[in-house]
Amino acid sequence: MDKQRDILIERLEEKVKDRDHTIAEMAKSPPVAEDRIAALEMTVKELKGSVAGILDELLYQRSLIEDMQQKDAPDPEEKKEIESTEYIIAENTPETYRGRGKEDDIIVVC
Repeated sequence: MDKQRDILIERLEEKVKDRDHTIAEMAKSPPVAEDRIAALEMTVKELKGSVAGILDELLYQRSLIEDMQQKDAPDPEEKKEIESTEYIIAENTPETYRGRGKEDDIIVVC
């Protein structure tokens, strides 16, 4: 019985030594969690830079589209002249028609 107990104690002592050695090795190396966190932080920074670049490109494309739309859109004054059905009434003056001699005529222009 003493022999079995001694064997059991030796095994337990071996396990304790192995565990102490494993703990010492783990203490020497940086924790895995910190490595993962650092790697994730780098990934997030890279993605942040990529997203910022994409947003800048989208804003640039938006400004180009707005410029093109402004160039293609007719001026409000031109549009009014084209669609207008108003009549312009002007007096006939001697400077306008010098050869006619009719100063009181009204000219209607459509």
